[in-house]
Amino acid sequence: MEIISFDKNWDFSYSAGTAALDKNGKAYKKIVDLPHDFMISTERTADARTEGAGGFFQGGIGTYEKHFTISSDKKEKQFILLFEGSYGNTEVWLNGNMVTLHHYGYTEFYVNITRWLKFDEDNKLKVVVENNALPNSRWYSGSGLYRHVWMLEGGSVYLGPWSVCVKTPSLDTVEVSASITNSKEPLETLVSLTIYDADGNTVISQSKDIFCEAGITDCTFTVKNESFIPWTLDNPYLYTAKTSVCGDEKTVTFGVRTISFSRKGFFLNGINIKLRGGCIHHDNGVAGACAYAAMEERKVLQLKESGYNAIRTSHNPMSTALLDACDRYGMLVLDECFDCWRAKKNPFDYHLYFEKFWKEDLASMVLRDRNHPSVIMYSIGNEIGERDGSGDGAKISNEMCEFVRNIDNTRAITNGVCAVFLDAGEFGGILANIFGSGEAVDFESLPDEVKGFLAQADYVKEHWAEITAPFIKDLDVAGYNYLDDRYEKDGKDFPERIIVGTESYPNNMKQVWERTMAHPYVIGDFTWTAYDYLGESGIGHAFYNQSGGLFCDYPFHTGNCGDYDLCGFLRPQGKFRRLLWDMETGPVITVLKPEHFGKKEAVSTWGWPDVEESWTWPGFEGHKVRLDIYSKAQEAEIIINGKSSGRMNVPDSWILQADVIYEPGTIEVIEYNNGVKGASNKLVTSGQTAALKASTAKTDTADVIIIEIEAVDTDGRHTPDYTGTIYCTLDDNTVLAGMGSADPCTEENYTTGRCRMFNGRALLVVKKMTDTAASIEIAAKNNAIKKVCVKI
Repeated sequence: MEIISFDKNWDFSYSAGTAALDKNGKAYKKIVDLPHDFMISTERTADARTEGAGGFFQGGIGTYEKHFTISSDKKEKQFILLFEGSYGNTEVWLNGNMVTLHHYGYTEFYVNITRWLKFDEDNKLKVVVENNALPNSRWYSGSGLYRHVWMLEGGSVYLGPWSVCVKTPSLDTVEVSASITNSKEPLETLVSLTIYDADGNTVISQSKDIFCEAGITDCTFTVKNESFIPWTLDNPYLYTAKTSVCGDEKTVTFGVRTISFSRKGFFLNGINIKLRGGCIHHDNGVAGACAYAAMEERKVLQLKESGYNAIRTSHNPMSTALLDACDRYGMLVLDECFDCWRAKKNPFDYHLYFEKFWKEDLASMVLRDRNHPSVIMYSIGNEIGERDGSGDGAKISNEMCEFVRNIDNTRAITNGVCAVFLDAGEFGGILANIFGSGEAVDFESLPDEVKGFLAQADYVKEHWAEITAPFIKDLDVAGYNYLDDRYEKDGKDFPERIIVGTESYPNNMKQVWERTMAHPYVIGDFTWTAYDYLGESGIGHAFYNQSGGLFCDYPFHTGNCGDYDLCGFLRPQGKFRRLLWDMETGPVITVLKPEHFGKKEAVSTWGWPDVEESWTWPGFEGHKVRLDIYSKAQEAEIIINGKSSGRMNVPDSWILQADVIYEPGTIEVIEYNNGVKGASNKLVTSGQTAALKASTAKTDTADVIIIEIEAVDTDGRHTPDYTGTIYCTLDDNTVLAGMGSADPCTEENYTTGRCRMFNGRALLVVKKMTDTAASIEIAAKNNAIKKVCVKI
């Protein structure tokens, strides 16, 4: 089918639950292009119904309207509307008829609209997206048509969405199956297949005659070729298969590769690979949930550069653009569908629709994603409430596994299973009772009901394996969330079980990775998280002389737990992981922010100490500061302005902590092994901020331009202490897609075109609206700081 973009020129109106009116009492509307997230522009408030989990953003109802005409000479054709993703309960109306209703905000869906079309007349398309029943998510969801919309046009015999499947059972064999739709009478016809290499050259071409029934007819080609170039992580070579029938055609990009799972590990093309994985959410930071291809690509490239070879789509299907980037750059994918089944995690989440729609939504993910060579596993859930044997959990798990295998039996099936808890409300109350004061608690002094509850909790922990065994037994790979301490025992108790760490704590990454490497049946680990995200406000906090709960209060609104921050800048924990994976050489020097020195440190299990790679701390001259030095060496020598503090033993944690006096200038750390001098690193104090520097992220896709902004001194050195306000001025050829910093605790709106810098950095994302050269000016509120102009 011909694929036509339906992204441009939608009339959009927003309301928080009532009619959207402007100051004159008229309906408020504006013209928008897709992708469009109407949640990201809302003002965050402490009483927002999305709560801290949703980043304190507002919900609401978005209405999108579009007019189009179709010529009467196309009356014999078929027309399909395809939505890549729409968050909130979505009604699609055409010419006054509701043509479909969709509930799950992350799955692709489509509808044949042919019967409701008017030819040679105006057609009115209206899409109502309601994200007003809150809370419904444990993270920032976004709202609206945040992914692409397409019109598909084909003849009476056509290849519809998800209709072509490519399998590679061996490195010299490709199987291409096509499901052909015939909307008219049965007929005999010719089906052809052509496979092209990455340069567009024909590799092989075949055709066959088939009898095409009314409805669906399947046709399969098997191609043998010993010269196929395999898809690997280092050379992710892609082919294109074009299937044609009755003038209609469909192209699919694929890679030739084999995957297998056993107690000996995961194998790609017969080569054993440990999954160095990271969990990510679907949002794109300052751009909200909008699935811009350039931002998805940048994310994959950054993670690849830091040593990651796999991502987990937590906890829902991601954009096609993200999977395409993983295909192109050699990033493996654990493709996850659901965060809940029947048992709710929020009052208005997917549990309301699971019973009726899980097959439809799971099929959508598998059918859409089965041709991506990057996808190696499907996950049918995350921390599902029914894992403890309640709610027919084992039965549902079995049914879902069989359902997936009937669609695609070439990938492994997993499920992220965590510890089993007792009643959450009761548990929360007891935790408050025990830990609310922040003081140590004498067990014997606790009330009997608390002792009893904790005894039950100990029993549940001890018997976790037998409690969850029925739930896990039909999975190909058992996903373990934060259960790396069970790897050795469960590996012995379940001699057939293959395990993957589906979530792990970042501040324990060294121990987690050592446990992962120690057991071949543990095929890899996925940290929480590789990239920071909106929502789960402050889950990665570090408190100093204060206590807190799981989340942080408003205005915290990001997780603050990624190797990369919200703007895609590498954080110190990411540097430690690079060291862990041998991606970093030499010591990494970080400094605990001096205002925290001497205070009691309480770091979340998802957090990291509040350190920075900086030796620029104005106002703290002569004060003690704490160094956190990351090193694999036996010893490290600290030298400040030429004066050595002597060598110190590096502990097994690879984090050497040392208190020193802050003096502006140069700090250097030299590594030693067996007394022999090794690698070194240094930090230099920056001067005052004198200018702004901007660099454009290099991506193959260019639906948006990503501009990384940095404050620098007169010598061009980064000034990490700068927190001043900056703003952008765009010309008529560009529009703002988002601007902000990675500050997890700010009230700033990402759609105003201004922000305060955080650690001397910020990010600007713009959409180019014409082919004409564009100019973007970025300036500081402080006129003494030199502005920068970016030419596109």
